[in-house]
Amino acid sequence: MSFQFCDNFNDALECTEPKTENDIVFLEKTKFQKENPSYEDFGNFLYFTARETPGIRLEFAKSWNGLSSDAFKLEYHAYLLYGSSKERMEGNVFQPNVLISFHYLGALLKEEFRHTGIADKPFQIESLGEIPLTYLVKVPGHTPITKQRIVRLQWKP
Repeated sequence: MSFQFCDNFNDALECTEPKTENDIVFLEKTKFQKENPSYEDFGNFLYFTARETPGIRLEFAKSWNGLSSDAFKLEYHAYLLYGSSKERMEGNVFQPNVLISFHYLGALLKEEFRHTGIADKPFQIESLGEIPLTYLVKVPGHTPITKQRIVRLQWKP
C-alpha cells in the first residue's frame, strides 16, 4: 500500500495537489473580506471560500485489500487531529485499488478554536504559526497508519 498526502485530485483519483510533511499554504487575503474578523470567521473563510482540504491518497496492490467493497468501506476509518480536536474525514472516494480521504481544514480549526476559547477573539494569521496535523487511518487488513504533517497558512504576497 502506498500513502500520499494529497489536498486535491481529479476524477481518476490522481493527485493534482501533492503535499509534503511540511507545507506553506498561501491564501488570497482579498477573498477574506470580513471586517474585524474573529478566529471563527477565519475558520468559515477556510471552509466556504478557500476550501482548504488536507487529504490523503492510498493505493493498494490488491482490490479492496482482498475484502468485498462493502466490508472494506464499513471497516475503513480516517481521522484528522489538531490540538485536542479529532474529526472523522468528511470526504471519502473509493475505487477498488485507490481511495482518497479529505477533511475541511476550516471545520477542524473552528472546533479547536472553540476548545481553546479563542473563536470570538480578533484574528491574526501570524498567531496561528505551525499547524501540526495528525492523520490517523484505519485500513482493513493493515495496522493503523499515523502520519504527521505541518501546515503554515500565509497570505499570498
